[in-house]
Amino acid sequence: MWRDYFLVDYAEYNDTIIFKVQVKYHNNIIAFSMPLGNDVLGSLNEIAQYCRHENLPVAFCTVTHEDIEILSTVFTEFRLSKEVDWSDYMYTASDLVTLAGRKYSGQRNHINHFIRTCPDYSFEEITEANLRQVKDFYAVLAEQIDFDSEVFAEEHRKTQEVLDNYDAYGLIGGLLRVNGSVIAFAIGEINNSVLFVHIEKAFPQCRGAFQVIVNAFAKHFASTGVDFINREEDVGDEGLRVSKKSYHPCEIIDKYIFLAE
Repeated sequence: MWRDYFLVDYAEYNDTIIFKVQVKYHNNIIAFSMPLGNDVLGSLNEIAQYCRHENLPVAFCTVTHEDIEILSTVFTEFRLSKEVDWSDYMYTASDLVTLAGRKYSGQRNHINHFIRTCPDYSFEEITEANLRQVKDFYAVLAEQIDFDSEVFAEEHRKTQEVLDNYDAYGLIGGLLRVNGSVIAFAIGEINNSVLFVHIEKAFPQCRGAFQVIVNAFAKHFASTGVDFINREEDVGDEGLRVSKKSYHPCEIIDKYIFLAE
């Protein structure tokens, strides 16, 4: 989704994929994400050789503490810069499914209000049969939003792209209806024991719609074998940050820029 914004290039090395990006929020530095595949250490050495050849700093972006442990075995001297806006919000799946306890009383109040005012609401998976209605809903929603930053403007474009190529992305999704009309949807994927939520949209004027789509998506897709739900980053938006914290993450996965010296 973010390949255009970060000017992503990729290479394959020894059954391992390497992504090179331009980190716009960090002085446009050229950096690499952590290699994925069978030969991570070999790929790190290839990256170092490439950077020396291209006269580039050896930099890695959105790396976790676990990644830093691996990187530091190859690059013993380094500097770290925390990427606060790109931390991931991780939740226990059972928490978002049940919303039990006093800490979730606010979410339950919004959901109960929604149920009282919209008793005929329904949740269903996104399919080829209803995808057109999801697109129409998002077109109306987008007209209400002021995309006042480059990140949010790009996120808007890529949401449209995902909807236009839904089958190609191979994701899972769910929508919320009231009186037959779509008022919210969410799209994500399951990787190992984690349900990732890539996109969440709802009419802001429908009180409780966001809380219901969060809860319904978790109930429907966080089935047996899903232990955690990753609702990903807040990209520096204060309202989004407050909202994601209000669901009481079990962990905020910090991300860093790793610059070898």
